Amino acid sequence: MPAAALPTSVDLDLHLAGAGRPAASFARLWHSLWTQPYVSAELLELCRLALARLHQDPDEMSAHNRHVPPGSPSRERREAVLAGDAARSMAFSPAERTLLAFAESYALDPRSIGDELAAQVTAQLGEPGLVFFIEALGCLDGRMRSARCLRDLARLGVAGESHVR
Repeated sequence: MPAAALPTSVDLDLHLAGAGRPAASFARLWHSLWTQPYVSAELLELCRLALARLHQDPDEMSAHNRHVPPGSPSRERREAVLAGDAARSMAFSPAERTLLAFAESYALDPRSIGDELAAQVTAQLGEPGLVFFIEALGCLDGRMRSARCLRDLARLGVAGESHVR
């Protein structure tokens, strides 16, 4: 299987489509993340990239997400997140830095999210927005983990086939 055909979180639905209705439901959830009123698609993509960095997943870090507007996030913002420098970068507003810090805390250990950080996110997004954001991070993380499992299985399958021949 060529590397381009291996799944990432952004195209996972293509690889799960054969599962029928459950896969379609999962795809609807994915698409809804990018059109909700709480977090812009660009900022959500930056959170996805932060999770990819923490997972040390180069396939995810280089994946193109068609749910974000063309040219966003900017190269500067994308590179800052992938380098782990968003907290110090002037390319982000204080509100964006707060959401990115929350995403990183969530990725490391959701129980480590402090009350102060949660209160800051709630102040920006409201209670429903905080709930959405936590659910969105869980979905992003779950899709990354699922895609990585499928990639690993595909790579093992390819390697196994070459040894059998």
